[in-house]
Amino acid sequence: MVSDARRFGYQHFRGPEFIDHVNSPVLLYHKIDHPTADVKIRGAFTSPARFLRQMTYLTRKGFEFYSASRIAKFRAETGHYPANGICVTFDDGWKDNYTHAFPVLKKLGIEATIFLVPSCIGLVTDAVTADGEGKREHLSQTDVIEMSEGGIEFGSHGMNHKLFDRIEPVEIEREVSESKTYIENLIQKNCSVFAYPAGFYTDFAREAVQRAGYAAAFSTVYGSNDASDIFSLNRTEILRRDGYPFQFKRKVRSG
Repeated sequence: MVSDARRFGYQHFRGPEFIDHVNSPVLLYHKIDHPTADVKIRGAFTSPARFLRQMTYLTRKGFEFYSASRIAKFRAETGHYPANGICVTFDDGWKDNYTHAFPVLKKLGIEATIFLVPSCIGLVTDAVTADGEGKREHLSQTDVIEMSEGGIEFGSHGMNHKLFDRIEPVEIEREVSESKTYIENLIQKNCSVFAYPAGFYTDFAREAVQRAGYAAAFSTVYGSNDASDIFSLNRTEILRRDGYPFQFKRKVRSG
């Protein structure tokens, strides 16, 4: 029997040969908050104070901030990223992106992109938390509209955050198309970028995202480093352990 991996064209890029030698200038954050007592895996948390320091550092170093769609367009047109460009992205659409990150982004005039899970908007749920973690609050529709009007770009992270190596093609099609429609109806703007849930994607998923009308798609370290593949762009994840300035500086390209 043909395995699901082969049947769906599953690509899981773990080896260093698939990771850019220079870190991707597209930074990936999740929660801008302190972990609660139930949290066992704390890497996805960046404290509000550290996030402020990191964004202040990038601003003072003279980085030019891009939304995910703008930096992807630049790469598609030139085959490389802007020399001094940086892109700040967030996955999942947590409420703390509004309460803790948005004020910093507004204060410093930073473009950023949030990849939403539409089925979680307005809910307190454990649908996207790690195993064993309690429920957490997601952005509300009002939050999303306010942030969109304030210059934040919104992309899709799948309608229900289902991992594309584990679901059938027909479900992948629904995940990418229904989420796009939902977000566009909510913010009355084009939703042109997609982030694969957990960074995993398949050949079919990549093609489905393209067919749905997205302009680009982002993975994590599992993406290809092929400059021509605008539908599997890598991102550099900023983890809790990157809170110290020297660790953060090592992860971003020097200005």
